[in-house]
Amino acid sequence: MDLYSLLIHIRRHALTLLPGLMSLTTSSAYAEDWPAWRGPRGDGISLEIDVPQTWSSDQNIAWRTELPGVGRSSPIVSGQHVFATTGVTEDLTRRVLCLDRTSGKLLWNTVVHTGPGGKMHQDNTMASSTPVTDGTRVFTVFVDDQGMTVAALDLQGTILWKSNPGTFYSNHGFAASPILAGPGIIINGQQDGTAFVCMLDKLTGTELWRYTPSVSQRSFSTPVLIHHQGHHQLILTGSQQTVGLNPDNGTVIWYADGPSEKFVCTPSVGHGLVFSFAGSPSKKAHAVRLGGHGDVSETHVAWRNERSMPYVPSPLLVGDYLHIVNDLGVYSCLEPVTGKVLHTARALGSTYSSPIAAAGRIYMFEDTGRCTVFENRPGFHVIARNDLHEEVYTTPAVSNGQIFVRTVQALYCIGIPQ
Repeated sequence: MDLYSLLIHIRRHALTLLPGLMSLTTSSAYAEDWPAWRGPRGDGISLEIDVPQTWSSDQNIAWRTELPGVGRSSPIVSGQHVFATTGVTEDLTRRVLCLDRTSGKLLWNTVVHTGPGGKMHQDNTMASSTPVTDGTRVFTVFVDDQGMTVAALDLQGTILWKSNPGTFYSNHGFAASPILAGPGIIINGQQDGTAFVCMLDKLTGTELWRYTPSVSQRSFSTPVLIHHQGHHQLILTGSQQTVGLNPDNGTVIWYADGPSEKFVCTPSVGHGLVFSFAGSPSKKAHAVRLGGHGDVSETHVAWRNERSMPYVPSPLLVGDYLHIVNDLGVYSCLEPVTGKVLHTARALGSTYSSPIAAAGRIYMFEDTGRCTVFENRPGFHVIARNDLHEEVYTTPAVSNGQIFVRTVQALYCIGIPQ
């Protein structure tokens, strides 16, 4: 029984056996914040049950708010606040935006940094890194032609601290998102300049540790924090390797070469495996068994795949199925333990957004703004197709029965108004 089936099973039996506790089995009992890139666990999965399946640009929309500037960061949600970042080309500012989740009203718009945009890919922006929040502070990362700026803000938009952990150089710009781990915030500074990954104290911005990759090469993959055999590990992909770090001090636990050189996808983890995807110079994937130490390139790689793999969209592991959509819209469903391809088809158009799962369903936005909702099983069984008719290059957030989607013009809240 998968996690969603278990939750539904518990909910049904609670309604049957404990009618006096019905209030505990409503959708609010499963409501979650979406405080970071790919959600509360960094896996793209929401545990909520009552999530919209159908909508259009003018139906089942709680609100739509146009955003200033340009950005490809994804929205995050914490309590009554929705956060996003943006870059304004006219004055070269980088900003953090806060909206009221009930009304969509822009509550504040704080300038965090001002400086040249620097070199970047034509599809990148000055604000492509998704912020993260611990519920009392919002943390964000920007770069310019001089280096990297990390900032912490309170919920009123006041800057609490700013830190400059290092220089940054990449012809493609910057996109990796920060994550929280224990007392700190982890920053991925893999680049063509002096590459680094570091943890900053979330209260002060003081550096707690620094990891230096063996190769300085740009990668934009956001790390994932996992728990394995009683210990936390930080799973990091980039600089030609898939790596497991000790998040307490940044030391290497294990590493495997590849699967390629440059990374954008965030890895998925499950079934005792790390699923790692790289897209340049060739699009490749491999699965690495957890539990190793040192160089595990020859001992712990369970399988490899070089067919229809993604560069930008991060794959999604839900139970016994690994869902993959590549940049051209080719969909593949893999058996995660063996890597066996269960289904593949050119099912979608060009895609930058990463799939998410909610209520046991998969949600996948194409660049055009069309979202296909399909079942978590092989065969690409479509439940619904919805269209906002605005371009979408970001990944949605799910919170308290609503879906938050950033288009190139605006931020949408899909679902019943609250």
